[in-house]
Amino acid sequence: MQDIGNAYYETAFKLRFMESTGETFQDFFSTIMELRYPSDFARVRPWGNLGDRKNDGYLRSRRKLFQCFAPREMGGLARCLKKINDDFKAAIPYWQQYFDEWVFTHNDLKGLAPDVLKLLLDLSAAHRPLVATHWGYTEIFLEFKALSQANVVSLLGPALGLKDVVDTRVEDVKRLLSHIALQPEPLTVDLRPVPAAKLQHNQLSDAAATLLKAGMSRSDIVKKYLRGLPDQTRYDRVAAAFRQRYKELQGENLPPDDIFVGLQRFVAGEGIPSPSDQAATFAVLAHLFETCEIFERPTDGTSSLT
Repeated sequence: MQDIGNAYYETAFKLRFMESTGETFQDFFSTIMELRYPSDFARVRPWGNLGDRKNDGYLRSRRKLFQCFAPREMGGLARCLKKINDDFKAAIPYWQQYFDEWVFTHNDLKGLAPDVLKLLLDLSAAHRPLVATHWGYTEIFLEFKALSQANVVSLLGPALGLKDVVDTRVEDVKRLLSHIALQPEPLTVDLRPVPAAKLQHNQLSDAAATLLKAGMSRSDIVKKYLRGLPDQTRYDRVAAAFRQRYKELQGENLPPDDIFVGLQRFVAGEGIPSPSDQAATFAVLAHLFETCEIFERPTDGTSSLT
């Protein structure tokens, strides 16, 4: 099983990556690169009416010039293609002697549109020996994975450990669930026991599985809190809120791990959660996973969770 701290940081990185927009993505990327390449990577910011000269960051030792984009905010493929083309060509007069690679740096988890890839190839062919290439989730995650533990903590805050899991209390669960918007009481509830193959059926990563298994060890705390509610219909309404959020994320055609990350935010709220809140979050999600409120139930429960 993956180390619980590393599993948390993997999902916390993805959450920050997928939620970043515009300047926040550029800042997140630049911070990772500054920590990874101190005194080598230079963050570039706009300066008066000069702007940033079409350069959001420069890695001197590798002669790479980065331009950050949040494609989902560009209002369509045509605008995205125009911005890439304009920014690449505008960078050449000012920076050509300093870079070999111009890197379209983006946070679209679904990858590149084929027209974007073709444009990058066309720009490379037309401006040899310069190369127009791209970095997305995988490339930036590899840079993140190379950071020291101290730098990871400075970027994403402290991670939960086994002690935080063991120390999870009813009060922690109550605090987290108090902000969940209640839905009308559902007419039906699935009370069948959780199948053993559910993690595998939903194709969750080792990191997500590690965090859910840690949460399962304290899901009894969630059950204790819910059984103690004066209004016993509240659980059904809280569960309905999670089911609705799960369906919304599923409706965005997100892969299972991205849905899991989105549900973490739904529980923990905005900001960087404390280790105790992280532990309570995974206890809540594990309880809902076990009761089949979130993620899909397999038809065959013969596989093992291990």
